[in-house]
Parts: sequence; structure tokens; C-alpha cells
Amino acid sequence: MTASTKEHYKGYPNPAHIVSVDEATTLVGKSAVVFVDTRNYWKYIKGHIPGAVNLELFAFHWVDTSARGLQAFANEMSMLLGSLGIDEETEVIFYQNNSGYDAARGVWLLEFLGNRKGRMLDGGLNLWKRRRMELSTQDEEFAGKKFTARVDQSVASTLEEVERHVNRRDATVIDARNPGEYSGEYRRALKLGHIPVSINIEWKRALRRDGTLKDARQLARLYGDIPKDGRVVTYCQSGYRAAHTRLVLGLLGYSNVGNYPGSWYEWGNVESTSTESGKA
Repeated sequence: MTASTKEHYKGYPNPAHIVSVDEATTLVGKSAVVFVDTRNYWKYIKGHIPGAVNLELFAFHWVDTSARGLQAFANEMSMLLGSLGIDEETEVIFYQNNSGYDAARGVWLLEFLGNRKGRMLDGGLNLWKRRRMELSTQDEEFAGKKFTARVDQSVASTLEEVERHVNRRDATVIDARNPGEYSGEYRRALKLGHIPVSINIEWKRALRRDGTLKDARQLARLYGDIPKDGRVVTYCQSGYRAAHTRLVLGLLGYSNVGNYPGSWYEWGNVESTSTESGKA
């Protein structure tokens, strides 16, 4: 795929963090590219993109967004990614069965650690299979690298930051959970409801029925009321669905979006935080 064609994939103003199946097929086997299958190992071993390494990203929640907590998270994850042959310069393609939030979390994680070369495979393995692309059942070999993290704090919102935005009302806060979680119908922490001033746009509304991402025009109808010239914070239960919303906003050209990795696990269990309940 040429640079000019890539710029217009699905009409996204900024397609830097997405890759089509057509382009991905040309990258399999390239020494500078690592494919990461974010599903669990038992699904991975039954069939994956040839050469892909396995990292079940959903196993790595992080709740403490203090400065010390985020540094500990960065240390742990850079060591883990390094063990899979990924460093700060590696191009990484994350995928799962569809254009889901585990793969999006991988893209965000890599950016948090200072590597902006992460991409999500649009349509994931399901689309790869529908196109009858090659699969492997090998337990792939790889050589470790040293990942020297350069933490980008701007992509990770903290409890302190979100509290400041709530008090000052100076940012758009998006709750990417389902309406029942947002309203307080479902209990996912000590507290019910949502962060005050937040709006509810469930993450999966960005997907088509076939598990691929909607195009730019469709996504603009979903997120078009959100101003691009201010800070945007996304959150969910544990920062995965929020990472997906952050990736989608990035495709639309939003450049100042922070994913709150502590999300409701942190906010909903801290005594000092305020909450609201009720439907949007």
C-alpha cells in the first residue's frame, strides 16, 4: 500500500494506528515488524497469523495511577514487551478476533511507553480468516530485546488529573462502558454510577456488525460533538474499552486524548471521589 493510499484508509484523517488486512499480509515475516496476538494462549495455539507472538493483554490491569504506580506499570510492561522481541523502535501490529479493545489497549500501551509505531489490525483474525489468509499453529520462536521506556504521561490520565477536570469542568470525559454500568444499574465497584461531567458513548458503537471499524464519516456522526481543541479523557472499567475509544478518536484527528487506566476500578473504589448515577 502506498503512502497516499494509506492516508485515505476508510477516510480517516489520521490512520497511523490502524492497518488493513491487505497491508498486514505484506508485513508478515518482516524483521522490523512484530505481530502480537492478544488472545489467550489456547486460542492462539489453535491458529494465529504466522510469526505472531502471544500476549494475553487482558491479564494486565493496572489500578494505581499515582506517579509511582504508573512508573511501576511502565517498568513491568516494558520488560514484558522486551521479552517478546519488542523495543522502543519496533513496529507492532496488535490483533484479536475483531477490531476489539485488547488490541487497542496494546496500541495505547506501546505509546505510553514511548513507541508510537503500534497499530491495530482492522477486522482482526476473523477478517484474516474470511480472506483465507495463511494461519499457523506453531509456538513461534523469538529473541528478546531491551525495551528502554520513555514514558509519555500525556496519553495516560490519572486520578488526580480527572479530579481536576471534574472540579474545573475543563475537559471532555467519555465513559466507554455500557449504559447499565454508566447509570449505576450494574455494580462494578464499591460505588455505583459514573464520573461527574462524563458522557456515555459505548465503545462498541464504533464497530460494524462484522467486527471491523466504521469509516470516518460514520465515526464522525458518533463523536462529532466532541471538540478537538481541548483535552479529552476516556475511561471504562479498567482502561481497555477506553483505550479503544482513544484509538478511534485518534483516527478522527483528535491529538490530546488521555486514557485513564485506573478507570472505574480506581475511581469507584477510592473514598475521596465523587460520582453520579442515572441515565445519560
